[in-house]
Amino acid sequence: MEPSPGQFLNRVGTASHRGGAGVRNVIMLGSANEKNAFLSELSTAEYAALRSHLAPLELHVGQCLHYLGDAVDEVVFPHSGLVVMSMPLRDSPGAAAALIGRDGVVGALAALAGAPAVSDTIVHVAGQASRLSATAFRQVWDQNPSLRRRLARYSLALLAQSQQNALCHAVHPVEARICRWLLTIQACCAGNKVPLTQSTLAQMLGVRRTTVTLIAGRLEAHGVIRCHRGSMQIVDQHELEQRSCECHAMLNGYVSKLLAVPADGRPAAIAAPLDRASVVASSDFSLPLCGEG
Repeated sequence: MEPSPGQFLNRVGTASHRGGAGVRNVIMLGSANEKNAFLSELSTAEYAALRSHLAPLELHVGQCLHYLGDAVDEVVFPHSGLVVMSMPLRDSPGAAAALIGRDGVVGALAALAGAPAVSDTIVHVAGQASRLSATAFRQVWDQNPSLRRRLARYSLALLAQSQQNALCHAVHPVEARICRWLLTIQACCAGNKVPLTQSTLAQMLGVRRTTVTLIAGRLEAHGVIRCHRGSMQIVDQHELEQRSCECHAMLNGYVSKLLAVPADGRPAAIAAPLDRASVVASSDFSLPLCGEG
């Protein structure tokens, strides 16, 4: 009997990974918060087409999946952890352009196009993933039209996130951006703990570390977060949402509507326009935020 996607994610296998020390055993986690959303929503036929090509991959902090301009030779589906796409500058790593967690896919579009990587893609929170070669991914893509539509939606989610991030970096005050990114990273990683240092968060936002330290201290004094060595814990979710800029709710509203479109692409499901006012006013912040790269 063919295993289901969920059964695969509980298998034990071996995998080599870039930036690691050779081949190691990896246990693919199976809880609801540790499965890749893209793989989990595949139909039985779609998953069967991918299953034989997938291998487990362990993600380590600082591991580079690819640098800007690299050939992209594999596609990665995170089950946990956080991968950050950033545009490097001459003398610094640059700010984060997009975040990819268990909701997304790394490298798919570049692999399909045979194109170089559009950004540095670095692991910021350790986790586990599945991977397959770019060649195998192209073969499965060619043979499964419904898989193309699913991936197109995740690609639009990434584009929407990148555009919203660009706007947010340009126009919103740093405190609102920090609150928004804490919520975003929380959604990617699950739980109320954000396993990033203040220095790393400052780098992702393109601001000084002292600025993040000052604002984090103010948020902690108001009982919104609690700072620990190497991590920040969200104490008051509602207050953090109130202090966040509108980008968080706007992006959540768009992505939830986008991913609700059936894989057969029937237009009736997207006939109603997005209600901007209702999105801004929405208090549902549990929707997926991380995209596909």
